[in-house]
Amino acid sequence: MSCDISTGRAVSCKDATGGILTVFISNYVSPLDQYAGFAQTANVISALGTVDSPYVVFKFELRREMASFTSAVNSSPENGTTFFEQTLTMNLNKFSQTDADALRVLAYGRPQIIVQDNQDNLIVMGAENGCDVTTGQVTTGQMFGDRNGVEMTFTARETLAFYTMTPPLAGGAAGAGPYPFTEFEFITVTP
Repeated sequence: MSCDISTGRAVSCKDATGGILTVFISNYVSPLDQYAGFAQTANVISALGTVDSPYVVFKFELRREMASFTSAVNSSPENGTTFFEQTLTMNLNKFSQTDADALRVLAYGRPQIIVQDNQDNLIVMGAENGCDVTTGQVTTGQMFGDRNGVEMTFTARETLAFYTMTPPLAGGAAGAGPYPFTEFEFITVTP
């Protein structure tokens, strides 16, 4: 593998917004690139799952400005090592016993997570090693107007900054799979 840079980058337009629309969480598959039907080029996943082995994700809907994603590079010239730490923090309003149980199960496991941002980018966290809940809490404030809900922070350490997935079809066109996975016939979304 070459360490030489081969492309540059022009100044982009100012037409993007921050924020996460939805988070899709799946049980760990060891590793994702070994899953049935997986296909990718240049770290962009273009196929996942088969008729006999669909890729199942659980949808966590979010309110605006209630989640964030980062992928930070950690590089040590002394040791000759580099890895990327992916972090997702999400807040879910109005907690219930079901939320507390989900937090417990997620903390015990190491799921893979697909983050859909406001540009319809589909970013895959923990594709190789899975994600861990590193902090989480169920809270209710003191005052009537204080927050009541669940906060979870997921962390993954990977050799790639992240995979992306083929984005949804333009203009809301109907594809083989459910939105935002219109390009993926064999992804099953569970609410």
